[in-house]
Amino acid sequence: MQSDFDIFAFLNLIPEHLEKIEATAWQYVMALFLLAILILISRWQGLEIGNKLVVGTIRGTVQILLMAVILVYIFNLQDLLIIFGVLSFMGFFAAHTVRGSLDNVPGAMAASAPGILIGSLSVMAVCVAIGVVPAVGEFVIPMGGMVTGNAMVLSSLVIDRMWSNAQKQRALLETALALGANPLQTTELTIKESIRAGLLPNLNRYASLGIVSIPGLMSGMIIGGEHPIVAALYQVIVFIMIFLAAVICGFIVSRLFLRRMFNDRLQLLVPPATS
Repeated sequence: MQSDFDIFAFLNLIPEHLEKIEATAWQYVMALFLLAILILISRWQGLEIGNKLVVGTIRGTVQILLMAVILVYIFNLQDLLIIFGVLSFMGFFAAHTVRGSLDNVPGAMAASAPGILIGSLSVMAVCVAIGVVPAVGEFVIPMGGMVTGNAMVLSSLVIDRMWSNAQKQRALLETALALGANPLQTTELTIKESIRAGLLPNLNRYASLGIVSIPGLMSGMIIGGEHPIVAALYQVIVFIMIFLAAVICGFIVSRLFLRRMFNDRLQLLVPPATS
């Protein structure tokens, strides 16, 4: 495979798939009707997510279309430095997303970035090294993206729960500190519960593989023409990678975020919850 990007070759691919692109674009337009229904229901129920749904749809569509164009080039890459550079960028953007969703929590990005990067990149590096994942962009980037995305979700959940529980249980935490407990001991239960909660949706999907649902990677590979058995095995591999990266990420993020919650004199820095 060539790693050099040929813009003319890329442009020549567009007419070949133009009919499929036009058909899918029309399906996308029709799907916006479902989005409109969702926004109406959210307003009716007072969920206050309408604006986020609209902005998220526009932003997500632009981002994923740009990524689709870039993937034509990336999928042919065999330079692991560039491949892991792309994964690193994805990890930093994931940490930025965590900061955006937790804008009232100081230090969210500083705690989440190392956890997401170390958790996802270490798992992907090991999988490439031992041959679990072929060392080409076509495999490493999509699978690494799924691992990074789940690490991002878990990171956000751990930080949010640690912060909110500290706000609600200030008196309890300060009492434990006064009795000689260290910050990790006072928050250990919250950390474990957060990691379990973050893993629970994927654990449920893992337990019901092939019975209740066919997960995204397997569905995509089958639609792309891959044999169902190959797709099924890859799906199990990805789940194992997701769990390992998420657990590594959760432990790193929780330890780093403790430094934002307590000072060197073991005093709680989290403000009380506002009513």
